[in-house]
Amino acid sequence: MDLLAFLDGASPWWWIALGLALGAIEMVTFSFFLIWPGLAAIAVGLILWLAPELSGTTQLLWFSALSVLFTLVGRWLVMTRQPTSDAPGLNNRATQMVGRNVVVVDGFAGGGTGNVEVDGIRWRARMADASGAKPTPGTVMAVSSTDGMTLLLEATG
Repeated sequence: MDLLAFLDGASPWWWIALGLALGAIEMVTFSFFLIWPGLAAIAVGLILWLAPELSGTTQLLWFSALSVLFTLVGRWLVMTRQPTSDAPGLNNRATQMVGRNVVVVDGFAGGGTGNVEVDGIRWRARMADASGAKPTPGTVMAVSSTDGMTLLLEATG
């Protein structure tokens, strides 16, 4: 069975059914992708209702173009409407340490990393600059930034 021959005589309801099926799959999977081709299929169904003489090739071209267009516009709309957080570092504990003073617990020998303590919790740390300074245990340092879960330190001052 030739797909294009099937589409030549297809009813607009086939496209609308495809759009609804893609919408149903979207609701089950939460992929946030199938909604756009689903809307494109419904749009092709409406176009085919207005112009029933469309060939199967033209219908597929409309579906492809509208799928790409709706996906790009839809993703852009979703990204521009993302809510901003009042606490952007809420789930990133390391960034919450920036600006705080820490106490060096043990050595910065070898690879230049050591351990510091903040509120009774040990953190891996290294010096922010490449000076090669090796603070001694008990030294109070300031956290200038982070590199993943490693705190980058500088002298308090």
